[in-house]
This record gives sequence, C-alpha cells and structure tokens, in this order.
Amino acid sequence: MTISPVYVMNGNMRTEILAVIIQEGTRLCSELFRLRSHRPKQVNDYQPSPSPMKEGEEISEETGESKIEKGTACLPCTNSHLHACVGLLSEAVRMSPKELNTESMERVDKCLGEIAAAERVDLSPEKVGSLPQEERKIADHASREIREIRHGLEGLDTKADLEKLTIRTIKLQKHVGAEWFKTRLAKMPKQEKAKLIEKTIERLEGEV
Repeated sequence: MTISPVYVMNGNMRTEILAVIIQEGTRLCSELFRLRSHRPKQVNDYQPSPSPMKEGEEISEETGESKIEKGTACLPCTNSHLHACVGLLSEAVRMSPKELNTESMERVDKCLGEIAAAERVDLSPEKVGSLPQEERKIADHASREIREIRHGLEGLDTKADLEKLTIRTIKLQKHVGAEWFKTRLAKMPKQEKAKLIEKTIERLEGEV
C-alpha cells in the first residue's frame, strides 16, 4: 500500500511545505488575477493601471491598461498593483546609479498610477467594508502603508529615499500576498488542501 506523503512528513517538512505553498500560491493567484483583468504578464512591460479616474470614466484597453471588473475581490488586485510597483521601483533604482533622473522618475510616476488605481478602486471603503473581518485587517494595513508610500514617492528627492520606499513596497507586497493566501488556504476543503500539499511535495522532490 502506498502511503500518502501528506501523512508521513515531520514538523519541519510541514513548515517548509506550507512556506512553499504560500509563496507559490500567492504568485499564482496574483498572476491569475492579472490574466483575468488583461494585465501584462511581466511587470517589466511597464503598463500600469491608470491614474485616478473621473466618475463614470472607463480605462482604455487600447493602451494596454486593464479594465477592473466589477465585484473583483480587492486583495488579490491590490497585490497585483503592488507586484507591478515592486518591478517599477526596482527598475527605477537600477536606472539611478548616482541620483534620480528622467528615466527613473518615469518609473516612479507609473508606480503612482498603480497606487492610485489600488486606492481608488481596490481599497475603496466600499470594497474593504464588504470583506470578511480577517481580510479587512489585511486591507486596512495595506491602505495605510500604501498611502505612506504614495506620500513618499510624491515628495521624492534622493536615490536613498527611493531605495527605502522600494524596500517598504517589497515588504508590503509580500505581507499582503502571503496573508491573503493564508486566509484562502485556511478555508480550503481538507481534500483539496491535501492534494495541494502532495503536489507541492512532488515538486520539491523533483527539484532535489
């Protein structure tokens, strides 16, 4: 009889597997929502969501910018915007060998567009208020942090400030992605969770 690896793994292996599941699940979920909303697969394409919109104004798909679907959960979409900002700000740092320049500030401006879309749509009071309590805590934290990041980017003066804000954005994205996926994992039926763990084990064994 073949024994499922789910039932023979020790405590350390459980922790390692859970970490991989959260990391990979967050990445895959974020990619799924980008695809569903017609966002580019690579953040290096630098096609952010739009700046704040006027009431009733639609986002043009002809420019490659995404149209946000009505009723889409706010946390995975917020995570997608943060993913884009991480790529944009990281590129801005690389484009500033000594000090800020036109090219690096163009990336910063596009990141501000991603932040504006997240604040205006995905982290709006209506969206956040409709979330379950555990997800609302994540959204509230993201809203506060992303506001501070926006203020910092709007008043950006030095490369050192850009590097600090980039690190802060990376930390926020990892927190939002991991915490959101953990809430989803906790609600997943046991049978589906067992299958996911087994697939993760097979992937880890294949990489050894």
